[in-house]
Amino acid sequence: MDSIVSTTEPPKLWRVPSVLAGFRLIPPIDRFPAVVSAVQTPWGKVALLAVFGLELSLLQHDSFFAAAMVLFLGLVTLMPEYRRFVLALSPIAIAIWSNLRIPLQLGMTLAVIALGVVLYLLAMQQPKSHFGRRPVLYLLSGFSLLIAAACWTQPRTIAYQWLWAFVGALASYVWFIAYALTDRTSKPSGDLTLELTAFRPLWGSTNTPFPKGAAYLRRIEARTSEQLAIAQLKGIKLLTWAAVLSLFAAGWNWFFHAYLQIPTSSQALAQSVQGAPVAWHLRWVSLVLAFFESILSISVMGHQFIAICRVAGFNALRNTYKPLSSTTLSEFFNRYYYYFKELLVDFFFYPAFLRYFKGRRKVRLVFATFAAAFVGNTVFHFTRDWQIIRDKGLISAMVSYEASLLYCFVLAIGLSVSELRKRKPQPVSFVHGRLIPAIGVGLFYCLLNVFVIEERRYALIDHLRFFASLFFVHI
Repeated sequence: MDSIVSTTEPPKLWRVPSVLAGFRLIPPIDRFPAVVSAVQTPWGKVALLAVFGLELSLLQHDSFFAAAMVLFLGLVTLMPEYRRFVLALSPIAIAIWSNLRIPLQLGMTLAVIALGVVLYLLAMQQPKSHFGRRPVLYLLSGFSLLIAAACWTQPRTIAYQWLWAFVGALASYVWFIAYALTDRTSKPSGDLTLELTAFRPLWGSTNTPFPKGAAYLRRIEARTSEQLAIAQLKGIKLLTWAAVLSLFAAGWNWFFHAYLQIPTSSQALAQSVQGAPVAWHLRWVSLVLAFFESILSISVMGHQFIAICRVAGFNALRNTYKPLSSTTLSEFFNRYYYYFKELLVDFFFYPAFLRYFKGRRKVRLVFATFAAAFVGNTVFHFTRDWQIIRDKGLISAMVSYEASLLYCFVLAIGLSVSELRKRKPQPVSFVHGRLIPAIGVGLFYCLLNVFVIEERRYALIDHLRFFASLFFVHI
């Protein structure tokens, strides 16, 4: 589970025709010495930024956003000695600009950033204190208590508004602060520039940090002009690939959902709950389509984040890397959403693995896998959706999470089995060596996704009925 996604091609189990062997849809411009040299010149840097900004504006359909990104990226490209300073201040500037018309949200966002800095300094200066030894545990426990306290306040009161505003701001930053607290032991920089850079970085992120923490940024930061040029060219390539996938996804949605009128998996579930289920074969097709659509969606999103990160001077790994080539459940989990997997490993898997059942290897591995895939997964998503807790109340929100809880439990079982299975020698043939295992992995995740509908409008029994109906079982 804690393996790193390989950036090399998987072994070829069949021969590729010589004509196609060297074909690349997007040329490897980062390997062309002439191109690498050209983008190290002033005019080459300007041209690279112009191309990147044009691609970003077309992909985002937002010229202002693209212009702002090019402005900040231009500063770190033309003045790399000020990279950390610019990247530390730019997220704060963006947060102020975005929330300028919402004073309460702006105040809480700045308060959370200040809290993160204070906690980081406290953990670094007092490493032997109880808080210094377990800072992440204190952070997550305090966040949970804050949510519980907000649930006890009465609506339409000042305390209610302030507490939930603070919960919302902290929910966006909590895992970034958690990474900063773990970075306290990894030769922290003299100033706080990279720590602030990693707090909701310029290149964007979900609640999952892309990439993970300032310690990781230090390892992948470009140190020379050539390294910066190569990282930026890789960013151009990745953003181009994101644009290609975005166009493909648009055509995919039009063809399957507009032209062929195939319902989405959410629509198929809704019609099943309403007592008017779609045809059996359409239920299966909607799940298979949803599986591929989720890969397309997360690829486009993650590629944009990492592309901007690379142009900023950090040669980060992709978030999604060839998930369809996965032959085990663990490999798919690693390749599909790499940085979320890393979050679960860093904050839940390793602490459990290094602390408990040291004399029993298999029990230790299963326990740590459940700590990550079940407990960590549950904690992350339940606290991420704090609006549901606010609107429904704590107990009702927990009840609405029962389908997702089953999802996390089954996923933990699947990953545990995948980790424990002894790998046999891989068959030589492509069909038995890669195709059949990959289909099995895809089928597992297709069926599991029945229980991961984001709306949380339906009870667990509704999800179970829909799942059973796929196999002609009525409950």
